[in-house]
Amino acid sequence: MTPNYRSGPRRSLGVATALIATAIVLVGILGRSSYTWHRQYMHATLAFAAIENARQTASPTTALHLLAMARSLLGVRGRQGSVAVQSAHLALAAISRLHQLSFEGWVVSPASWAVVFAALMVAVYWFREAHIAWLEMEHGMLKEQLLAIERGWASLASNPNPHEVMHHILFEVTQHTAVRSAAIYQLTADRSASLALYASIGNFQLSNQPIPQAFIGSTTGLIGESLASNVPKYSGEEGEAGYLIPGVRKARVAIFPLRYQQATWGVLLLTSNEPGWYFTYRDLLEVLAQEFAIAAASAELAEQARTNQLMEERARMQSEILANVSHELRTPLGLVKGYLETLQQSWERLAHQDRQEFLDVAVSETEELEGLIDHLLLMSSMDHAGALFRPEPFLLSSWLDALIAHHPAWERDRILISHRPSQDMMVYGDPRELHTACRELLQNAVKYSKGRVELHVDVSHSDWTITVRDFGSGVPPSEITRIFERFYRVPAHAQSEVRGSGLGLSIVKRIVDNHHGHIRAENLPDLGFQVTMQLPLARLAS
Repeated sequence: MTPNYRSGPRRSLGVATALIATAIVLVGILGRSSYTWHRQYMHATLAFAAIENARQTASPTTALHLLAMARSLLGVRGRQGSVAVQSAHLALAAISRLHQLSFEGWVVSPASWAVVFAALMVAVYWFREAHIAWLEMEHGMLKEQLLAIERGWASLASNPNPHEVMHHILFEVTQHTAVRSAAIYQLTADRSASLALYASIGNFQLSNQPIPQAFIGSTTGLIGESLASNVPKYSGEEGEAGYLIPGVRKARVAIFPLRYQQATWGVLLLTSNEPGWYFTYRDLLEVLAQEFAIAAASAELAEQARTNQLMEERARMQSEILANVSHELRTPLGLVKGYLETLQQSWERLAHQDRQEFLDVAVSETEELEGLIDHLLLMSSMDHAGALFRPEPFLLSSWLDALIAHHPAWERDRILISHRPSQDMMVYGDPRELHTACRELLQNAVKYSKGRVELHVDVSHSDWTITVRDFGSGVPPSEITRIFERFYRVPAHAQSEVRGSGLGLSIVKRIVDNHHGHIRAENLPDLGFQVTMQLPLARLAS
């Protein structure tokens, strides 16, 4: 079973909130009690003063007025008799009141306030810790959800069966979200069975019988409304939104139409036992539905390509999937990064270095995921880069300065330009594309080498070369021919702590190919590894 990530932080957050509320109530009660105690003590003191003045005054009328004031302050009834008798009676009442107040004095003692404020501080600290745990839990859940979709989508390239791929993605979704059952139905041309079950996970199905076209009209149920309007629908917490199809009413069912390029392919149905789950995961599931529609259309197109030799169209569809996934995943990753960086900037108020280190790692991993998405977007755009390739003459020295300046300071200190060209040296190529290629090579060298990194540029009559060398352990000779393949990583690097997407060198090779150049990688005899880009040099007008 999937662990319930939310229960722990929610419970801690609820307990902390209850503690804070209790502490606030205690402070209110304590403040009210303190005010009442001081008021009664002041009245008793003033009553004593009035009684003493009544005893000492020579005027009977004044004495009686003073004793009446004392009775009012003490809140006791008067007693018949002389001034002396009444004074004695009221003095005993005042002494009794002061004795009672001295017994209740612990209410306003500093110790009582200290205990209440200590409880309030503990509650506030617990609330802060619970809030941090909540953010960490949300980051972990979002990361797992994004990685689950990425793993499912990546399997489309290696698995020729789209049915198995979609089933695998549905399984990943049920493992990392509140979704417990899901089904994909495909629209068919058969009027008696217009909705056919395509893939499912869990025990959720609309019906054991084929669903005819008459059951999915725009006025016959929520599924028909969703398909007609191309808008997701939700059956409600109690199924109050209406029938899914005539005769079938279920609670907590989300309906997402699978539509791509004005063509409706089918419908995605998801359900859960958790209240309010749809509104928590709606944005993520809308992206998922879009990818299912694109994947389904891509699978159909691939089948046509195998029979009609339309391989170029299939490549375009796969590239569009790649661009769409990368674009949609950037927004939630940016939110996670923003939350963690904000928390990191205000962390000085807490003296927990271990938790600070954890948050630093979380931010670092988020940046790695963001870098992966950047690679995916770049590779997707380069699949259609023929029209975007803009070679031109440019100053090599200025270009090198801009290249080095792009790296952070701690990387620039390790990069050594072993041969700097003259200020007026001109070369030919697309400076933006070559900037990307060299940045990838330098980042790889810095990542896999603990020492310095050398950048060497050489210009001859017919071509010019850029060589990036590191002083790391290199690449096994049997793997050198494969390091320029997409998504390939040397096994030793893939199992290490160094993160990577396996796309950097394939991007570099694509850029070099666009320039009609050559790229080679080699281990050096003494120590290190280097990659050389050899690019043609056009004849420039003097």
